[in-house]
Amino acid sequence: MTPAWDVVLETDRLVLRRFADTDADAALLVDLDSDPEVMRYIRPFAPYTADDYRDRIRTVYLAQYAAHPARGVFAAHEKAAGDFVGWFIFRTATEYRFAAEAGWTRPSDVELGYRLRRAAWGRGLATEGSKALVASAGADPEVTCVVSCALVPNRASTRVMEKCGLARVREVRLPGYDDPLVLYARCKPGYDPPGQATDQ
Repeated sequence: MTPAWDVVLETDRLVLRRFADTDADAALLVDLDSDPEVMRYIRPFAPYTADDYRDRIRTVYLAQYAAHPARGVFAAHEKAAGDFVGWFIFRTATEYRFAAEAGWTRPSDVELGYRLRRAAWGRGLATEGSKALVASAGADPEVTCVVSCALVPNRASTRVMEKCGLARVREVRLPGYDDPLVLYARCKPGYDPPGQATDQ
């Protein structure tokens, strides 16, 4: 393990750390998002350059960490070899770009997300990292619900949500997408899942 890592949490097989404003971390993101299979369910966009990702780390990720050290986008590495396997999002739900469409209006709700390299698929790493983050939310008195979402065809992603104890809330349509988005949530007692609507 690299001593310079700014570690957020650890699991049996993973280390989650904050991204740093470095060329090396920007290159990790370029490599991850250059795989068309990884980006299969992500709206098509022009490939980002290393400069784009470094700017995003500097202006978005570091600002999230400054606002709350346990919120933001975190690099995930395997403990055994230190290999980068992808990232996990654990941020205020209102920061999601489609928060309005999802009905995510409570700042006390936290969004869970993940994007892993193909080499990490099918090994339970997304579930392992996600469960640790969901557990951390359960211990945080300021968090009311953990929410997550994926396009309906992305069954691998929604299975991870279900394994972490999140329950299906509803589907919504997003501008520019052919497939609907399915919303999941796990809330503390006394709180209703955000975004419940009578559109089903």
